[in-house]
Amino acid sequence: MNKTIMKYLSLVIILFLIGCGGNNSGNDESAEYPERTHSNEKTEVALTKHQVEHINIQTETPEAKEVDVPLTLRGKVALNEMMTAHITSRAKGRVEKVYAVISDRVKKGQTIVDLYSQEFIAMQSEFVQAEERLNRTKENDTDYPTAHSIYESARKKLEVIGLTETEIEQLADKHIPFTVISVRAPFDGTLISGEVRLGEFVDVGKEFFVLANLQNIWILADVFESDLPLLREGMTGDISITTFPDEVYKGKLTRIYDVVEPSSRTIKARFEVANYYNKLKPEMFVDVLVASKLGGSNLKIKSTALLKEKESSYVFVAVNDTTFQKRNVVAGRETKDFTEIKSGINPGEKIVTRGTFYLKSELAKETFAEED
Repeated sequence: MNKTIMKYLSLVIILFLIGCGGNNSGNDESAEYPERTHSNEKTEVALTKHQVEHINIQTETPEAKEVDVPLTLRGKVALNEMMTAHITSRAKGRVEKVYAVISDRVKKGQTIVDLYSQEFIAMQSEFVQAEERLNRTKENDTDYPTAHSIYESARKKLEVIGLTETEIEQLADKHIPFTVISVRAPFDGTLISGEVRLGEFVDVGKEFFVLANLQNIWILADVFESDLPLLREGMTGDISITTFPDEVYKGKLTRIYDVVEPSSRTIKARFEVANYYNKLKPEMFVDVLVASKLGGSNLKIKSTALLKEKESSYVFVAVNDTTFQKRNVVAGRETKDFTEIKSGINPGEKIVTRGTFYLKSELAKETFAEED
């Protein structure tokens, strides 16, 4: 009995498999549901006059012209590195007097620190002896070149250590050594960091202060790669800060840096600014408005007219008052307001600048309706 049942079940399974195989050969799913393609995609949209008026479609005729491109860059106030100096000790010694502290504004040549140094006393003595020897030697003496060389070497040491031309001449005339070295400011500026204490013993290279000229500062602005063609060294920018909203500073673009910052994908642009009233402080955030130009012989369209899909760009060209044609174009440089068109539009044609997304939607409806 069991064997009979098993044979019956085996026969049913075989017949079922044969039936399935026959159905597969006669009902190909790919044939019943073919993949949809867009080979018949429509490129024209026909509207009624009521639709055109309702959505307020606007057109314009592109021209090969130069257009203004306002570009706003975010930046930060920075020290002018060409006008920043580390004021250091040029000899071993003891601090005898301190004339200024942090945040003090000093003038060029103003004494900041007086330093007593045995080395300095010895240098002056060496110079006096060299000067006396040179005076005793005539130019035609065989010893003159040596005496002159020793004199110039001794004089140079005093120049390096900080004595002025007037002080060296005074030492040569009177032979009375100065008791202290006066450490002076190399230019007008503000002492922005550092410290020194009365009576402190210092070595060569000891930093007393960092001096910066804050009336001539830098603005380091961030520029995106796509905006680089709009900038050139020598152009000016208007600099504004939220702290003083009614004040605008003029800056000159003096350098576009050569390195892209990996994190922000921006390049630094350096503007030099006159900061006469010291209102711009290092590390303040600012906005730089640059009035650039987008010129050349290519047609210019408003950026609102350009649409993109995948790797291509297109616009809608007005065939007449109610019919609009989708046209692929090759775009050039793009800004927020304008885009260059290298090819795809003929001179004199009108393109849609407002209502493009409505036309895109209507075109998609007609394309899919035709496929159905």
